[in-house]
Amino acid sequence: MFTNPIKASWLAFAVVAATGAAAQTDIIMSNDNNEKGLKGQTFDLLVTELENRLGDRANVEMHHSGTLFDQQSQIQGLQLGAVNIISPTAGVYSSVNEKVGALQLPFLLNTPAKIQAAVADPLVREAIMPTFNDQNIEIIAVWMNGPRDLGYKADAPILLPSDAQGLKVRVQSAPIFVKTWEAVDASPVGINWSESPTALQQGVIDGAEVTPNSWRGSSTYQFVDHITKTDHQYSFYLVGANKAWWDSLDDDVRPEIEAALEVATDWNMSQASSLNDGDLEFMAGEGVKIHDLTAEQRAVWVEAMQPVWQELGTDLLGEEVMTRLKSIAAAE
Repeated sequence: MFTNPIKASWLAFAVVAATGAAAQTDIIMSNDNNEKGLKGQTFDLLVTELENRLGDRANVEMHHSGTLFDQQSQIQGLQLGAVNIISPTAGVYSSVNEKVGALQLPFLLNTPAKIQAAVADPLVREAIMPTFNDQNIEIIAVWMNGPRDLGYKADAPILLPSDAQGLKVRVQSAPIFVKTWEAVDASPVGINWSESPTALQQGVIDGAEVTPNSWRGSSTYQFVDHITKTDHQYSFYLVGANKAWWDSLDDDVRPEIEAALEVATDWNMSQASSLNDGDLEFMAGEGVKIHDLTAEQRAVWVEAMQPVWQELGTDLLGEEVMTRLKSIAAAE
């Protein structure tokens, strides 16, 4: 039987190309926030590290500003495998793991070191992490964001919980954020952060409670008069991977992803404090009035939000785990 050598060579090339394409690992990542903030910058560093380490062994896709999945849809997208890696604020995972909100109880874990200690603690992990695995989610890193501060449109500053009564505050649609502001008789409104500038302009909300780098990175600070440094929660991100995808990674690929994550995470930790301080200084220079709380004023906020510890902490995790979290929070 006659074989066309040219056709045969092209067939051989096609087989090799197809085999090479099949061996390439897709790494699709979605950021529900903008690329200018701390999380966006951390994701971009991760992309660079992945591309440098994996080269043509991987196809890395990065989608910023909720263009692939927004704050509300990203969890389901991850579970279904439509995206491989996401990094929501920890409380956003409450839709699939209600216990995770305890890590963001107001005025509890208020520094990056305490958050890291809590996430690494065996007792805390055993109480929270298995539920993620049951939901096809693998937590692969913890990234910091910064202290959540209250920004708002008003003639006078908000310095006490009583000043916030009735204030329409944009929050993420998760119990830990909603309950925190209901505790001071504000009116939490659950909408995506990307919708907040328009909502502020239209009066749908009076303010929001996000980190300084989120205020500046999104330019939303332009639509408020004041930012009060309530620092009621230290916001952080749980980097989640689709568990089925993560478990299926080749032995020569997963270690490279883990190494890239370590570099990005170390950089993220080193930048959180200075970046947020710098953003507050920048916004003050742009005319936003920045307000610090006195120790006495902060104590009133702490007392007002204390009931959330019981409902979203002790009632969900039990006394033993909450005692451990309080111990971690009290450490210097």
